[in-house]
Amino acid sequence: MKLSIWITALYLSMVDAQEQGSSISGAINVVESETDPMIPAQEEYSSIAGATDNMESESDAAYEAYMLSMAGDFDSSSTSTVAQAWSKAPEEGATINMMEFPVWVQVDRSIVSVMFQFDNLDGTSSEWKDGENESGSNIFSISLSSYLGAGQYAWRFKTVDSSNTELTSDDITFSVDQEATPFGSIAGMIADKVEQRKILAEDLVKLSYQDCLVKCDGCVDLVHGDPNDLEPIIDSLENIVNYAQEDLGISRADTWALAGTVGAFMARSNAKAQESFPLRYSGRLNCERIVPYCTALDGGVIMCGAKAAPVYDDAGGAGVSMMASTAEYGKMSSQNLNAVQDHGDSDNDKPSQDDCSGPGPCRMSNNGPN
Repeated sequence: MKLSIWITALYLSMVDAQEQGSSISGAINVVESETDPMIPAQEEYSSIAGATDNMESESDAAYEAYMLSMAGDFDSSSTSTVAQAWSKAPEEGATINMMEFPVWVQVDRSIVSVMFQFDNLDGTSSEWKDGENESGSNIFSISLSSYLGAGQYAWRFKTVDSSNTELTSDDITFSVDQEATPFGSIAGMIADKVEQRKILAEDLVKLSYQDCLVKCDGCVDLVHGDPNDLEPIIDSLENIVNYAQEDLGISRADTWALAGTVGAFMARSNAKAQESFPLRYSGRLNCERIVPYCTALDGGVIMCGAKAAPVYDDAGGAGVSMMASTAEYGKMSSQNLNAVQDHGDSDNDKPSQDDCSGPGPCRMSNNGPN
């Protein structure tokens, strides 16, 4: 039996089962690897999906015989000092060009758990994160966002077998092509607008800053006045916001937050320093999904939206006033922009550390979603 068919069938059996809370389904084709010809393109899945059930029902004896036939490719002996996998992704040298992607390994059946770790661009390592797997499956996975920042990353995995022996794999490197991701494409569209009108860089920082003073929810209150002249800035992003929401599923709140980071990076004050302004969270909700109705100027009710923000009971009060009074939009440091965005995200409904499938911002850092 060919290894590619066996791996594919096992992989498909897991994907079909992971419909709740897992972003791995249907996403493995986003990892472009030059070194792993075993992973078929997505359009080929349907031609082999029908064989999955039959593959899963093969006897343990047949499975062991097959594994023994592949012994030259994988050292599964107890004397091995390095964790190994029958298959994995991203493979060495792979390029990521989609917003969400799975990291996964298929291991020997003696393995009871797998953990994953990643190295940041600055060389620091993430905490070990437990891989997920379905009962009876020997494929373990974790989902990441490609808005890690463009560059080369390393990942590794640790296996624990039934005797509680731990082994760690060699490092596997992969690259993120951020410009090819949905967030990267939106960032490029925003950058093009800034190139056409340089002052927009400062304006975008101002919009994101004002939005996040209470919540980073893609809404500011222009109903009761526009002292910061935000309306033309909002209008300048309207086409991008519509495209991001309708075609890519990226909320207005995320687009505004991203626009702030692009503006800060392209500001004249950052021309020499070239300080990095990564987007640290994704999955923000627009205000109208949190509070549908806002108060009109005459006291009536209007729909909340980009220019009509709700009044939240948990607004930051004095902290908000202090941030607003010290803001320098044209000289925004990464620390200051992160501070206000962290403040605006802190009151949102984030999922727990190990659950990024629910509503609310999920951290998009070099450590993966958390």
